[in-house]
Amino acid sequence: MHKFSTLLKDQPSIHESRMSSKGYAVWMVWSGELSSAIPSTFRDFGGMEVSTAENQSLWFFFTTDVFLAMGRLQVWATLNVLPVFIQVIPTSMQVGFQLEQALSIPSDLFGQQTMPPDDFQVLVHPDLRAVVESIPGITLEDYDRNITGMAAASWKLLHGDPRIGFKSSLGWYFILKPLGNPQDKKFIEGWRAYFAEVEGILKRLKLKYIIKDEFLIFSLENFGALKTWCKEILNLVQQVKSNDDLAYWPTVMAAVDKAGYQFNEELPKKVAVDWDKMAPDFPHMSYATAFMLGEPFKIKDVSYSFERSRFTDWCYVHMLADGEEGASGSLPMVMPVGMLAGEEHPCFYCGMRNHTEAECPSKSLVSMDAEVWKVLAHMDLDEMNEALAQAGAQIKDDAVAMLPQLLKGKDAASHVTKVIYEMHAPLQLRMVPLIWRSLGKELPGGLNKLAPPESTTPIRALTLLQEGDAAQAERMAKEGALRNPRDYQYRTLQGFLALERGEIERAISFWKDAELLGETPLQYAYHKYLQGRGYEVQGNFDKAMALYKEAGAICPRWVELRYRQSACLVKMGFSEHVVGLLDDMVDESPHIFNRILVDPEMERGHVQIMSSLWDRWVMAEEGAKDALEKLSQLSEELDDWFGKDKDFNKEMQHQTSVLMELDGTNNFVVFTRIIKGRMQLARKLKNKINAEIKFLEKQGKTFRERLKTINDEISWFPFPRALREFNKDFNFCVTKLNWIHQQHFQVARNFRKSHEYLDEVEQKLNRLGMRLVTLKIVRDSTLFALILSKGFMWLEIICLGLALILVPAAVYVAEVRDMNWLRELIQGQRWALQKGLVIILSVVALILATLRTAIIFEKRKKELFERAKGQT
Repeated sequence: MHKFSTLLKDQPSIHESRMSSKGYAVWMVWSGELSSAIPSTFRDFGGMEVSTAENQSLWFFFTTDVFLAMGRLQVWATLNVLPVFIQVIPTSMQVGFQLEQALSIPSDLFGQQTMPPDDFQVLVHPDLRAVVESIPGITLEDYDRNITGMAAASWKLLHGDPRIGFKSSLGWYFILKPLGNPQDKKFIEGWRAYFAEVEGILKRLKLKYIIKDEFLIFSLENFGALKTWCKEILNLVQQVKSNDDLAYWPTVMAAVDKAGYQFNEELPKKVAVDWDKMAPDFPHMSYATAFMLGEPFKIKDVSYSFERSRFTDWCYVHMLADGEEGASGSLPMVMPVGMLAGEEHPCFYCGMRNHTEAECPSKSLVSMDAEVWKVLAHMDLDEMNEALAQAGAQIKDDAVAMLPQLLKGKDAASHVTKVIYEMHAPLQLRMVPLIWRSLGKELPGGLNKLAPPESTTPIRALTLLQEGDAAQAERMAKEGALRNPRDYQYRTLQGFLALERGEIERAISFWKDAELLGETPLQYAYHKYLQGRGYEVQGNFDKAMALYKEAGAICPRWVELRYRQSACLVKMGFSEHVVGLLDDMVDESPHIFNRILVDPEMERGHVQIMSSLWDRWVMAEEGAKDALEKLSQLSEELDDWFGKDKDFNKEMQHQTSVLMELDGTNNFVVFTRIIKGRMQLARKLKNKINAEIKFLEKQGKTFRERLKTINDEISWFPFPRALREFNKDFNFCVTKLNWIHQQHFQVARNFRKSHEYLDEVEQKLNRLGMRLVTLKIVRDSTLFALILSKGFMWLEIICLGLALILVPAAVYVAEVRDMNWLRELIQGQRWALQKGLVIILSVVALILATLRTAIIFEKRKKELFERAKGQT
């Protein structure tokens, strides 16, 4: 529940008020995130935010414009979902001597509370019924529902007539007067130079002015214009005072409420103010106006008057102490008259008023050209302005003749003109073949899946239309539609042919038929888009927005539909409501920012939009400067982490240099590219470092395992004196691997040195591995020989024993068996037989020992190594 008392508990207690005024309090409660359009609308109609809390706020209005604001929001709510509850009640504002503010709220309203709203409602206190009913377009209905927590009263529900253009009655005349003697030479030179600076702001804000008797007079039509001008003039004063290269001349200035005055040369004489006593360089205005300005302005009392007890009395405002904190400006873009003026309705294909659809040069454009956005992205704001001015000057007198030449040119003016036509490309004839060939289901992605081009009848007819032969194209389209009544392509073509004849309603009808005959969501959305544009160029913005919204539901990724809705809102006068929509689109594509800058169809809301884009520009500019500094640091970090010879460093340094080369181009797209590019490179470096750290840890572990294996193998080498070089390399690897294992890799020096050491260790380990093969051969050969020797020795002893026993045994057997021939044979060659037997048995022993050793070698070697390990 949201309690009204929460907004009132921190109000100052004013025992003696300095000034008081009756007015209207607005209690607003909302669900979720509040649309910025609502507080913006409140301010434009003279609202002051008195207090705010979680999802609720309290506003004060001096005049009945509060009901016009409610009517406007009511109309806005029919087009958008606004979960907002608003209650309007009579009140009075009390201001203390320290300019503290408090509202006098009836006690029976203090205890009100309400639930978060689901839709838009405006409830009006019954005491205000007579006031509201006198306002055209505003009606009140009895509110029968019982609202829990609301004060017991006959609350009325407010409705606004959508046919009424609710506009604020607020407006001011601003008068500026230079101090000094107009006959003095210094006055003439100083004021002329300073006026040139002031005139630059006037032209940028598109303010028409008159000069009479040194008074500069111009009109500020709404609250936003007043606030922007006050910021601009105060910033200018500070700049010229702090910069010796800029001209400065003291001036007095005042913002006069329009009520009761006419815009003419006699206005300064009619205003009740003493120009000779006003403080120079500060805008003077009524307290009511100053209170409405709010932050970052501070109110100061005039020093020459005691009349400070009414809201209509004079005061002046200044900025915060440092002169810039909280201040904002407006992007200095100027749309030339040549792009805006004309006697025709806005061209369907490009939005200009200086030619008809049949004369539009867009038919000469055959394919999409995304490169023009890249060219625009590398142009400064000053270059854009100059290019627009040049293009406007060229087409001012004869747009039909000059536009085709601009579209063929290569200079800056031509590029800007191409951008204007490229932003409207989906509305032009070159888009039609892509729709017909598309195999996709949604825009814009469906344009990436195209069937092969074919020379069909609709394509040939479209080509004739592009070449200017509309009569032949019409004949082919009619015949084709009769032969193929279910083919939507002929209806699409007939719509454009009707458009060329100036029959927009007829064209919309054909596109409606084409929509019904379409087969894919892409085709449905495209034809709704064309219908919406048809209504838009006729000024029927409600229908146009509804169709754009329907198409957007089919193709939610197509930003063009949201942009066209924003353009319709601007043309309707709801410029303040598109700020959030444009911000969202700029977040998706920074090229939208540049599109807004050069789009002639956004002209009606130029001042408001340029002011709203200023903050984005400043943030992006500061972000780009910070990113460039970090890119320079990143370049140094890359050398610290990877060294100059690594391929990764070379690749990253190249990408860094590409981004740093963009420095000096004042363009939002460039700013965004630098910021995002720096973030991507930083992320890439971080990911690479993390991956390399994992690699270092894994590689170090692998190398330690290899080193351990080598140590196990070489520890049994029987000739340690032969291992001097081997031990030297081995000890080097042990030392470096131990060092690497103890380091923190998030330090660049440790990271890089570890990489270098690992490379050296790998080389050493490879060399140790190669030498280990030879050493293992020597070791295993030695061990084999030892085992063989041991086995041979025992077998030889056995064989020698057998040799000694076998000869006497043979003599004995011969005597026992009476084998004299054997006995004589043995006795006659006894030593020869004995020697031969020894030799034979020794050979047998050697063979057996060798076979035995070969069989048991691996087993014995393993047993020996394991036994030794167990002992250690």
